[in-house]
Amino acid sequence: MKSNLKDHKFILFVVDHYNPLGMARSLGEEGILPIVILHSDHPTLFNHCKYVQKLHQVSTIQEGYDLLLHEYGEEQFKPFVLTANDDITMFLDLHYNELIDKFYFFNGGKQGAISHYMNKENICNVAEECGIDKPRGEVLTRGEMPKMLRYPVLTKVIKSTEGAWKDDVFICRDESELKKAYKIIKANQLLVQEYIIKKNELCVDGISINEGAEIWAPFTSEYIRFTSKGYGHYMWIKPYADEVKNKIQNILKKTHYSGIFSLECLIDENDHLFFLEVNFRNSTWSYAYTFAGLNLPYQWAKATLEGHIDYNSVQVRTQPFTAMNEMGDLREGVLTKQVGFFKWMKQLKKCDVLYLYNKKDKAPFYYGVLGKVLNRLHL
Repeated sequence: MKSNLKDHKFILFVVDHYNPLGMARSLGEEGILPIVILHSDHPTLFNHCKYVQKLHQVSTIQEGYDLLLHEYGEEQFKPFVLTANDDITMFLDLHYNELIDKFYFFNGGKQGAISHYMNKENICNVAEECGIDKPRGEVLTRGEMPKMLRYPVLTKVIKSTEGAWKDDVFICRDESELKKAYKIIKANQLLVQEYIIKKNELCVDGISINEGAEIWAPFTSEYIRFTSKGYGHYMWIKPYADEVKNKIQNILKKTHYSGIFSLECLIDENDHLFFLEVNFRNSTWSYAYTFAGLNLPYQWAKATLEGHIDYNSVQVRTQPFTAMNEMGDLREGVLTKQVGFFKWMKQLKKCDVLYLYNKKDKAPFYYGVLGKVLNRLHL
């Protein structure tokens, strides 16, 4: 039966974070009020978002999955299910066979495909086949010393769903520092890579349909400030070279991916690209694309239903613009003294897009800040 996009329910299966909050706002600005299955104990954002049609709060991913099937598994029109963190995305991927006839969701064409490519070594090998270099690395068990790498090295979890994720990232300048890091690291298996001095990162968000046959990813995010072992929170978003787009599309074709994605590369001091990872889900920066005319959640659903991407359906911004995760940049920019408070306030006021504060949906910002303050005070 032929349907219109608004005949379908939109379900966000997410945690309480500004990343999926951007999806709710993006859909809401198109007149679509999503249902939210929220895996969070003490939410402060989604329970105050004006665009949420219905909120289900669950204690475990399994509980949320059971609710998804029970409440929405027999709809006349297949609902769209959107995710924004790796644990929930992987859970749905591992239930692909049960879900594929009932829902539209981000997938790699078969059960377990996304989970396979969440392994950083596996996806780095694909990227290398598609023409983007990867840092030299070895997959090691915690405590094992590299055999072929030169120091300094960088440790990272082999999958973001394992260990302590970003807290398992260490820059080690020699073997003794690596041994010290191993005493703190939680993950049993790691990808240890030769450390490359970072000039910046290239981060591309977009949509892919028909297993990579068509993609829409017109911008890259490059950071105005960042840390040596992490990404930044204040960025330029601008168009980038078609040559890189073609390599990105080839990666998505090889992984047979359909959905919203983000791809990250490191730019070294010689402006050479090194592949880092693909996030097979919505990413933290996607709401900025809505500001620029490309509403990723809406356009993915529209293209999925129509079977192709209508590149002429919207006018996408062509000029660079700035975006900021204001709370993250306050913490990592101002409190670490990368930038002075008054200079930061000027940058904040001039910024084109903010990820938490939104003049059309203010309450999540105020309750989110209040929640952080009370958490700090242990109240």
